[in-house]
Amino acid sequence: MLFRLKYFAAILFAVILLGTLFLNSAWPARHIDQGDETVADKKSGLLWQKGDSYHELKKGMNWYQALEYVDLKNAEKFAGHDDWRLPTIKELKGLYVSSRPIKSKDGEKIGLPEPFRHGGSYYLWTNTERGLENAWYFGLGFKEEYFNLKDLGDLDQGVKMVRGKLNKN
Repeated sequence: MLFRLKYFAAILFAVILLGTLFLNSAWPARHIDQGDETVADKKSGLLWQKGDSYHELKKGMNWYQALEYVDLKNAEKFAGHDDWRLPTIKELKGLYVSSRPIKSKDGEKIGLPEPFRHGGSYYLWTNTERGLENAWYFGLGFKEEYFNLKDLGDLDQGVKMVRGKLNKN
């Protein structure tokens, strides 16, 4: 009886392993590292900054500083482009993965796909304003939406730039 159980377990393991290998090769990856510090999202058609502002600056920023960061990267033609922008909440939600294998700069699990394996900021600014004095930011830990005063960066909010079609939230 023990031999049959081991035999069955070995066959089950082989079937699962082969099935996983087949599925991984049958469907192309959705998020593709472009090799130029960007990641292409094949489903949405968006091109994302692979890192974020924290990788470069080692500090968080307020919303106005986030806009200045994007302007600076556009002037530098980051990855050969000058049309980078802050993402919408909807775009960041589309980037989120619930398995959360990647870690933030502070070691917290965040919902980014594997090509973003170097993590970064837990909270990211969006282009979405809330009145004159507030703007929305997105928490990658649990797909959280918050707003804050535009001139506060008290939670080390960062920027993950995006380019491509603009989705309204």
